[in-house]
Amino acid sequence: MGRGMMIFLSSLMLAVLFAVFHGMVGAQEDIIVLEHKEAFNKLQRPPVKFTHAKHAELYPDCTQCHHAYEYKGGQKVNDWSGEGQPCSECHKVVGEGKKIPLMKAFHESCRGCHRQLDKEGKKTGPVACGECHIRQQPAKD
Repeated sequence: MGRGMMIFLSSLMLAVLFAVFHGMVGAQEDIIVLEHKEAFNKLQRPPVKFTHAKHAELYPDCTQCHHAYEYKGGQKVNDWSGEGQPCSECHKVVGEGKKIPLMKAFHESCRGCHRQLDKEGKKTGPVACGECHIRQQPAKD
């Protein structure tokens, strides 16, 4: 095999690896915006933005956030991952039955996890309202 052919094949392999890696990394949006306008209509505070990749790297068990609870023998069991399913599909603005309301579900999941990590002395995210619901500063002319 000639030198030219080796260079061509090496370049082709690098291009394929780049395309595959780029596709894997780009598969999930990095910045997630939680606003659920279809559920809340008018928001009292700005929507929450967070980095999905950072959370997925630190907490590889997707069911910590993407849960789907069922009641078995009176116990709440995280039976399977609800990944890809919006929270508002199960949690409504007003709670139904044993399901907590949507806003409380967000707050208990996000703030609850952040507070637990803080109790364990681990680096964690925000817990105060304005730290998650960040108001945009008006553009200066």
